[in-house]
Amino acid sequence: MKHLLQVDHVVRNFGGLVAVKDVSLYLDQQELVALIGPNGAGKTTLFNLLTGMIPVTSGSIKLQTETKNYDLTHKNATQIANLGLSRTFQNIRLFKNLTVIDNVLTAMTSRYQEGFLTTVLRLPDFYLTERKMKESAERLLDIFELTDHKTTLAKNLPYGTQRRLEIVRALATEPKILFLDEPAAGMNPEETADLTDLIKYIQKEFGITVLLIEHDMSLVMKLATRIYVLDQGQLLATGKPDEIKSNPKVIEAYLGEGVN
Repeated sequence: MKHLLQVDHVVRNFGGLVAVKDVSLYLDQQELVALIGPNGAGKTTLFNLLTGMIPVTSGSIKLQTETKNYDLTHKNATQIANLGLSRTFQNIRLFKNLTVIDNVLTAMTSRYQEGFLTTVLRLPDFYLTERKMKESAERLLDIFELTDHKTTLAKNLPYGTQRRLEIVRALATEPKILFLDEPAAGMNPEETADLTDLIKYIQKEFGITVLLIEHDMSLVMKLATRIYVLDQGQLLATGKPDEIKSNPKVIEAYLGEGVN
């Protein structure tokens, strides 16, 4: 069976430290999968490998679409993003001194590339592209209830709204797979509940695959169809939420008792 993303025996060494050890996993079309584990387990490092932020030491990463297969193993972050893998970060990385709409427009540039002469000479195609980008950005802001903030500088947004904008910016690239790195970090219970609904909406309405790193287990158990558990750089377990929360090894290494 072909999987949308196939990761085989990926390893990442930092000198003598093995940060990710022989990890294999897969993602299918329109799945919502969680990656959990204690601090220092290697979750963000694995995200960085899958999105080309850092190179793998060994192993392979492959994207298999309906029409073509791509080997992502040695591609950089820009190449991988252009092939449809987009992400958010544990520490928000918005352009703080740009407006909300300009943050979204910036993310769209890889989708709407014009030739040098078209851009420099301001040929008709330049203005057509500019208009399409703005319409698309405004449509996203409307869907995610950010229209009232579109001229607000990103740094002036409340924390939860900044998180939402970062997700919208990632969606602006029209990804096949969206990687969310601890999106609920720093959120209060009300913001986390809103985020849970937002992720459900994104996965359903946009029909994309989501891989989620998250420490909030109530959020994970409500959203994920499958869960991978990482511990000390290697996979400890994988399964459905009910299987994971009753797995003795996972309880001992990470969850503890009483996970609902």
